[in-house]
Formats: sequence, structure tokens, C-alpha cells
Amino acid sequence: MLKRFYTRALCLCLAMLVALAVDAQQQTSTSKSSSKQVTVDAPQDLLRRNNADLGKNKDNNKDNKDKSKDNKGKNSDKPAADGKKVDNRQSDKEERMNELEDDDRDVKERSDKDKEEKKDDKKKEESTIKPKPKRNLTTQQTIQSRSVGYRIQCYTDNNFRTAKAAAQQRAREIAMKFPQYRSYISYKAPSWRLRIGDFKSRREAQAALARIKSVFPKLSRQMVVVRDHINVWSND
Repeated sequence: MLKRFYTRALCLCLAMLVALAVDAQQQTSTSKSSSKQVTVDAPQDLLRRNNADLGKNKDNNKDNKDKSKDNKGKNSDKPAADGKKVDNRQSDKEERMNELEDDDRDVKERSDKDKEEKKDDKKKEESTIKPKPKRNLTTQQTIQSRSVGYRIQCYTDNNFRTAKAAAQQRAREIAMKFPQYRSYISYKAPSWRLRIGDFKSRREAQAALARIKSVFPKLSRQMVVVRDHINVWSND
């Protein structure tokens, strides 16, 4: 009886052991299969991510290369543009310098012309105001004194632009015919006037006026004897 009991107990133990071994094998197989799936799946994700990252890096590299090419092109264009700007600035400076030189020349020419005209005007005034007398003088005439007398007023006008030139022209015309009478052009605001002669008495002035009117009948209305301060000359 005891032998049967021990044999049955051993069989049960062996069966239990076998069941436990089978369960352990199943668990190990499932764990191995799950670990294999993890090890297989994880590298695929990583590869996908790596591929995506590589694609992005390639795109970025391409973009960077394109940008660098564009920047190189722009930088290569900048020196040409800068060179053009420098050339334009230099040409503008040269044109300005030429314009300034032309302006200086024009100013100098105008100033020279003005000086020449002033000299000519002074010569004309001297020739008209101091005409040469007909009589021969052995000594130079000088002004001894001034006194009250008479003169013949031949012209007066208040036109500021033309009055002076007209008075000078009138003095030249009278001096050509009557060089013995000195001409005096003066300005008293607002008029320019021409007066002739240094007469001590009104009779002398009236006689000279009659002679001048006979030669210049058109100017007779403008001529009149006036009282004025006269010069007393040394040979008069």
C-alpha cells in the first residue's frame, strides 16, 4: 500500500514539475517574441526619424547653398553697382567744377567789361566837361574864386536811367559848337541837369543864350538863364 502511495505522489510531483516547466517555457517564448518585436519596431521608427532628419538636413543644406550663391551673386553685383555710383559721383563733381569755372570766367569777363565801360565813361565825361577852347592860352587857367553869377541851363530831367547819358550827349553837342563855354553836369534829387558858362552878368548870359538858340533852335524851349554860383578863372 505504501509503495503505491509513494508512486502516485511521485507521479503527481513529476506532473506538476512538467506543468511548471511548460508554463515557464511559454512565458519565456512570449517574452522573447515581445522583445523581438520591440527590438525590431524600435529601429524602424528610429530609421524613419533619422531619414526624415536627414531629408531636412539635405533640404537645409540645399537652401543654405542657394542662399550662399544668391549672396555671392549679390555681393558680386554690389562692387559693380558701387563702381557705377563712384563713377557717377566723380562725373557729377567734374561737371560741377566745370560749371563753377565757367561761372568764374563769366564773372571775370563781366567785371573787365564793366571796368572798360567805366573808363570810357570817365574819358567821355572829361572830354565833355572840359572842352578845348578856340583861343590859344599862354598860361593854364585856374579857379581863383567863386561868386554869384549866371549860367545857361540847357537840360534837366528826372529819369534816373537816361537823364545822365542824355545830359552828357547834350554837353558834347554844345561843346562842339561853343567850346569857349564850360559845361557842368550835376545831380540834384530827383533830376540831372546841364548848365553852361560862368557869366558875371545877366546880359552876358542872355547874349550867349541867343547865340546857342540860333544854332540849336529845337532846344530853345529847354534853355533858360538861371542864377547860380560860378567859377572865376584866372584869365577871365
